[in-house]
Amino acid sequence: MVLVPVLFPIAVRMGVDPVHFDIIQTAAVGIGIFLPPLGVGLLMAVKFAEVPLYRQSKSYWPYLLALWAGLMLIICVPELSLMLPRAAGYIR
Repeated sequence: MVLVPVLFPIAVRMGVDPVHFDIIQTAAVGIGIFLPPLGVGLLMAVKFAEVPLYRQSKSYWPYLLALWAGLMLIICVPELSLMLPRAAGYIR
Protein backbone atom coordinates (compact mmCIF):
# COMPACT_ATOMS: atom_id res chain seq x y z
CA MET A 1 0.00 0.00 0.00
CA VAL A 2 2.86 2.38 0.74
CA LEU A 3 4.52 1.86 -2.65
CA VAL A 4 1.40 2.30 -4.80
CA PRO A 5 1.74 6.11 -5.18
CA VAL A 6 5.37 5.59 -6.19
CA LEU A 7 4.83 2.66 -8.54
CA PHE A 8 1.64 3.86 -10.23
CA PRO A 9 3.23 6.69 -12.31
CA ILE A 10 6.13 4.41 -13.23
CA ALA A 11 3.75 1.68 -14.42
CA VAL A 12 1.70 4.13 -16.47
CA ARG A 13 4.85 5.50 -18.14
CA MET A 14 5.87 1.93 -18.96
CA GLY A 15 2.56 1.43 -20.77
CA VAL A 16 0.64 -0.55 -18.17
CA ASP A 17 -3.08 0.19 -18.21
CA PRO A 18 -4.05 2.03 -14.98
CA VAL A 19 -7.10 -0.18 -14.44
CA HIS A 20 -4.98 -3.31 -14.86
CA PHE A 21 -2.42 -1.97 -12.39
CA ASP A 22 -5.16 -1.27 -9.84
CA ILE A 23 -6.61 -4.77 -10.23
CA ILE A 24 -3.18 -6.34 -9.74
CA GLN A 25 -2.49 -4.15 -6.73
CA THR A 26 -5.83 -4.98 -5.12
CA ALA A 27 -5.37 -8.72 -5.67
CA ALA A 28 -1.80 -8.65 -4.33
CA VAL A 29 -2.80 -6.75 -1.20
CA GLY A 30 -5.71 -9.14 -0.67
CA ILE A 31 -3.33 -12.09 -0.79
CA GLY A 32 -0.82 -10.27 1.43
CA ILE A 33 -3.38 -9.85 4.19
CA PHE A 34 -3.24 -13.61 4.75
CA LEU A 35 0.54 -14.06 4.51
CA PRO A 36 2.81 -14.42 7.53
CA PRO A 37 4.50 -12.74 9.39
CA LEU A 38 2.07 -9.82 9.48
CA GLY A 39 -0.95 -11.64 8.07
CA VAL A 40 -3.66 -9.86 10.01
CA GLY A 41 -6.41 -11.72 8.17
CA LEU A 42 -4.76 -15.06 8.86
CA LEU A 43 -4.29 -14.29 12.55
CA MET A 44 -7.90 -13.13 12.90
CA ALA A 45 -9.24 -16.24 11.13
CA VAL A 46 -7.20 -18.52 13.37
CA LYS A 47 -8.34 -16.63 16.47
CA PHE A 48 -12.03 -16.75 15.52
CA ALA A 49 -11.83 -20.45 14.61
CA GLU A 50 -9.94 -21.19 17.84
CA VAL A 51 -7.44 -23.31 15.90
CA PRO A 52 -3.68 -23.25 16.50
CA LEU A 53 -1.70 -21.62 13.70
CA TYR A 54 0.52 -24.67 13.11
CA ARG A 55 -2.54 -26.93 12.66
CA GLN A 56 -4.19 -24.57 10.21
CA SER A 57 -1.08 -24.04 8.07
CA LYS A 58 -1.19 -27.54 6.55
CA SER A 59 -4.49 -26.86 4.83
CA TYR A 60 -3.63 -23.24 4.08
CA TRP A 61 -0.78 -23.57 1.58
CA PRO A 62 -2.69 -25.15 -1.36
CA TYR A 63 -5.14 -22.24 -1.34
CA LEU A 64 -2.30 -19.76 -1.14
CA LEU A 65 -0.59 -21.38 -4.12
CA ALA A 66 -3.84 -21.24 -6.10
CA LEU A 67 -4.24 -17.54 -5.29
CA TRP A 68 -0.65 -16.89 -6.31
CA ALA A 69 -1.16 -18.76 -9.61
CA GLY A 70 -4.30 -16.71 -10.26
CA LEU A 71 -2.40 -13.48 -9.60
CA MET A 72 0.34 -14.55 -12.03
CA LEU A 73 -2.31 -15.34 -14.63
CA ILE A 74 -3.88 -11.90 -14.23
CA ILE A 75 -0.46 -10.25 -14.50
CA CYS A 76 0.61 -12.22 -17.58
CA VAL A 77 -2.72 -12.08 -19.44
CA PRO A 78 -4.11 -8.55 -18.92
CA GLU A 79 -7.19 -9.22 -21.04
CA LEU A 80 -8.55 -11.52 -18.31
CA SER A 81 -8.88 -8.62 -15.89
CA LEU A 82 -9.75 -5.96 -18.47
CA MET A 83 -12.54 -7.84 -20.24
CA LEU A 84 -15.37 -6.62 -17.98
CA PRO A 85 -14.24 -2.97 -17.76
CA ARG A 86 -13.94 -2.88 -21.57
CA ALA A 87 -17.39 -4.45 -22.00
CA ALA A 88 -18.86 -1.88 -19.62
CA GLY A 89 -17.23 0.95 -21.58
CA TYR A 90 -14.93 2.18 -18.82
CA ILE A 91 -11.78 1.74 -20.91
CA ARG A 92 -11.03 1.31 -24.60
